[in-house]
Amino acid sequence: MSSTVAALLGSAITAVASLSALTVQGRWRRRQRRRAELRRAYVLMLSGALRLAHKAEALRQATQWRSGVRELGNPLLGGHKPPDPMVLHDWLARDMSTVETAWSEIWTSGDQDGIALANGLMAAFDAVLDAAMRSGGVEAFDAADEMLVAGRRLGEARRQLALHARRVARLGPRDVDLFTAREYGPQAG
Repeated sequence: MSSTVAALLGSAITAVASLSALTVQGRWRRRQRRRAELRRAYVLMLSGALRLAHKAEALRQATQWRSGVRELGNPLLGGHKPPDPMVLHDWLARDMSTVETAWSEIWTSGDQDGIALANGLMAAFDAVLDAAMRSGGVEAFDAADEMLVAGRRLGEARRQLALHARRVARLGPRDVDLFTAREYGPQAG
């Protein structure tokens, strides 16, 4: 009888150890999956904000291009129609929905610093869009130009969020210079 009890006890210990190992592996996989989803959200937010900034610059350039005297008569003569606000909304919303989804993922899964940096990135993008909309067709590319100032702030917000994402994901060195002047290309010679 003692050999039967020992065998049953050994089987029970093996079963508990196997179940424990499976539970630990499942938790580890879920944690890895959550980290990968958060990392993906950071990437989508960074890339989406850049795409939206390019769209804001295109909007500014279109405003400048359409603000000339020649363009004033076009609606009357059957030329360019004034931009439809809903078409403009849809044009921006295509990329904005990606950024909003990523932002929501960061809000639900990120740490306090990640949330603050994501909020800062969105505020910086709003400033870029606002500067593009207020350009009024005036082309001014001096150091005090609102669009350039807002663009630099957006770049800095993207840099800070990217560095935070690298720290959270434990990817590569923690502090790198993302705005480096150094470029790598084919070696001469």
